Amino acid sequence: MMTSESEAHTRGPYAKSAGVRQRILEAGMQAFAEAGYYATSLNDIADRAGISRRGLGHHFKSKEELLTVVLDQRQDEDAEFIRNTSGIDSLAAVLAVSTHNTERPGLIQLYSLLRADATAAEHPAHEHHRLQYDGLRLYLARAFDEVRAAGELNSDEDSGTLASTFLALMDGLQIQWLYNRASTDIDRVLRAYMRSVVPSFPQAADARPLVATSLT
Repeated sequence: MMTSESEAHTRGPYAKSAGVRQRILEAGMQAFAEAGYYATSLNDIADRAGISRRGLGHHFKSKEELLTVVLDQRQDEDAEFIRNTSGIDSLAAVLAVSTHNTERPGLIQLYSLLRADATAAEHPAHEHHRLQYDGLRLYLARAFDEVRAAGELNSDEDSGTLASTFLALMDGLQIQWLYNRASTDIDRVLRAYMRSVVPSFPQAADARPLVATSLT
């Protein structure tokens, strides 16, 4: 189908604007990951993105808005790796997200720093992280319930405790990985934990494609 001259003219500036917006988001992610929310300024982010402070303001009106979009975008990316399945497949999908994130160290650094800072209720990312933990805990607990119902769970602990234990282990391993990536194999340790409570859990990552769904 032919594209009219007016459509092409409109699409050009839009594509350029979208590219600038993405540069700002990447710059924001890097800045927040290195210095945290409070020590990062919009001027810092504008410099990293290679635009003026005024230019940044055309896309984001405040630092809080920018942080919110950075976190939402990361959550959307993670959702691509969460299967719309049940039981062991759901547990494997969460493990796949954690392993995939090691390909983008800045994301792990960002979340490790912000999760500590955002424990204060007034932090702009506090509610985001609270809801994310609640959603993940519920998602994992449901998966453990399904594994238990199938007779494949090797634990007397309640599913909520198993879910919280996995999340604590995952967060702790990510911090250790930031300190020493060579000696911290996140996938191996998380898989060992899963196999200790679910003996039939896969010993190696499943190569089948993952289908996107929501954690909440």
